[in-house]
Amino acid sequence: MDELAVYIIGYYHHLMTADEKAAHQSILGEAKIEKADDPEMKEMLRNGWVSTDPNVRALLANGREAFFAGVRDRVLREHPNKVFLNHCPRCGALAKTPTAKQCRKCFFSWHADVNGRGDR
Repeated sequence: MDELAVYIIGYYHHLMTADEKAAHQSILGEAKIEKADDPEMKEMLRNGWVSTDPNVRALLANGREAFFAGVRDRVLREHPNKVFLNHCPRCGALAKTPTAKQCRKCFFSWHADVNGRGDR
């Protein structure tokens, strides 16, 4: 899945619409259903987690990847000043979280030292 979409949905969930949140919950519910062995449990999960709302189903009509990409693009377009994309100052990779201070790709650390400079 797209790293940027995961980042935005994970850390900026509050910027998703109600239908997008319901669609995301449906995706999570469908994943739980796939793992469940008991048919009764599957039905209970389906009734509690998977939306039948036509607007929600329309968001999922083209698959999970298209849904995540659509949410990513909409949030970035409509809320550019509310989303902080935390990129590594050395290699430019997207950090794991908006507050991370170490790159998971090149392992560079930009924690401030006593002089206010990043570790080198």
